[in-house]
Amino acid sequence: MAAILAALAVSCLLPSGTRSRRRSLFGGQADRTGVDPALLAALIAPVAIVLILGMPLGPLLGIALAPVVHRSVSRLESGASRRRAARIAAQLPTALDLMVAALAVGRPPVTAFALAAEATADPLGTELGVVASRLAIAADPDAVWRGLTRDPSLAPVARAFRRAEASGMPVARIVSGVADELRRERRAGRREDSRKVAVRTAAPLGACFLPAFFLVGIVPTIIATLGSFSL
Repeated sequence: MAAILAALAVSCLLPSGTRSRRRSLFGGQADRTGVDPALLAALIAPVAIVLILGMPLGPLLGIALAPVVHRSVSRLESGASRRRAARIAAQLPTALDLMVAALAVGRPPVTAFALAAEATADPLGTELGVVASRLAIAADPDAVWRGLTRDPSLAPVARAFRRAEASGMPVARIVSGVADELRRERRAGRREDSRKVAVRTAAPLGACFLPAFFLVGIVPTIIATLGSFSL
């Protein structure tokens, strides 16, 4: 078991192959041959429980806890993805402003993406750099925009460039409109989150104040009533 865990740790530390690097530059479908961490954890957990508890309790608990481990690890991965998407959404309007400034002075889209990537921190900076690399080697920019529409975070940007190429409108104006729209959506999301905070804090506050109300308001009344009965 220790040897298997050590091998898995070493495999995680090894650099990715050329296939993933080619996919990051040229696009394409993601590899399906990678090991799912949630599935791997769900398979290792029963084995570890059997080694710790032995027979016959180990297999029973291992089989019962395998779905729980799978669900927990899957939630951790989705949480990391949500945090990454939230960071990209926060960085994107400012990066689009930089791109608009470059496009307004006549720079091509590949240069605009490259300049925005240099001035933007990760994770959005890396994503913009990948788009700039694809545009630099692509014979048809529309193929890059079509591939970018599959990314939920950058899909509005891709649609803006495709719309500008189809309609002949100034791309800087359309991208500027996308940046303004993203800011409005972000402000609306913050207002919605603030409303959710008020709802979520109602139950903990009630749980804190209810014992105090019981001790201060109800317990003295009960004691006084019992005292009057004793008299």
